[in-house]
Amino acid sequence: MIIQRTLDVSQLAKQLTGETLVDGMTDNWRSRVRALSRAITFLENDPLLALNVLGNAGFTQEKSQSRVIGLTGLPGAGKSSLTNLMVRALRKAGKTVAVLAVDPSSPLSGGAVLGDRVRMQEHFRDPGVFIRSMGSRGALGGVARSTRGAVRLAGLLGFDAIIVETVGIGQSESEIVELADTTILVLMPNSGDEVQLMKAGVLQLADIYVVNKSDLASPARMINELHENTAPDHPDLWCPQIVATSAANEEGIDKIITAIEQHQLYESNHPKGHELRKQRAVKEILRALHHVIEPEFLEAISKVPPSQLEEIIEGKRPALALAHDLALKFRRKATP
Repeated sequence: MIIQRTLDVSQLAKQLTGETLVDGMTDNWRSRVRALSRAITFLENDPLLALNVLGNAGFTQEKSQSRVIGLTGLPGAGKSSLTNLMVRALRKAGKTVAVLAVDPSSPLSGGAVLGDRVRMQEHFRDPGVFIRSMGSRGALGGVARSTRGAVRLAGLLGFDAIIVETVGIGQSESEIVELADTTILVLMPNSGDEVQLMKAGVLQLADIYVVNKSDLASPARMINELHENTAPDHPDLWCPQIVATSAANEEGIDKIITAIEQHQLYESNHPKGHELRKQRAVKEILRALHHVIEPEFLEAISKVPPSQLEEIIEGKRPALALAHDLALKFRRKATP
């Protein structure tokens, strides 16, 4: 049986900002966290919910102080263990943290297979930590379609750090670079073949490189290879930090936190850093525009005559030509 639920977007917006409390709750912060958890649940079914909440006339959002940290890399590199240790270090520094862990989806329910109950159990009772697993639902790029909205909604609560841990699928995870303020790529020693495979993807786009499991093998070769492949070609560009860690021995975590702070200072104070933030904003707008307009395009495609679809199936006409015709119709429709 499918349970139908409704959502008052205006009320949710007020709950997220703390203007009103969730029914039955008296603590303002816990009420806001509960509202966030509820919002993400609806968001996974309707990614455009974030647009309705953030654009609600019932409140105005101040400048977000949250730092979005993307953690990506190959499966088995130790991303979850590092995330757990980073949360601990940030909490010791008095910072609040939200963790959005994108997991493989269940083929039946569409929900996260791993689930947040098996992650970072030491932080569950900490009111300064919010942990949520999100099913990838088949999305490429290592990031679920609803993750962007979840990040923006978490920003309403003013978390000092929002960590997005990707599903871990390799080169196609470059989408996290567009979402995160600081992107961390986690690798393992003696994985030169994997480095070659990822050269054209996120390898050359990350801001910090972490060579984890350095207790199992010397990281020297990997570090040298990273220096050779990631050195900037201009002195004003950010020079990616390379940190050797051992999650098993809890070593190198403070160096990761320091590298994140250094990258934040670079983006805040350097013109080149500010330009990179503008580029991310443009890409985010493009993706958001795609999500907003997609339902209208799907409706238009559904009205395409079967004969035209057959032409594309048989290779008589390129899909790009039909897409161009549909775009022209939208332009005429939008022209006053």
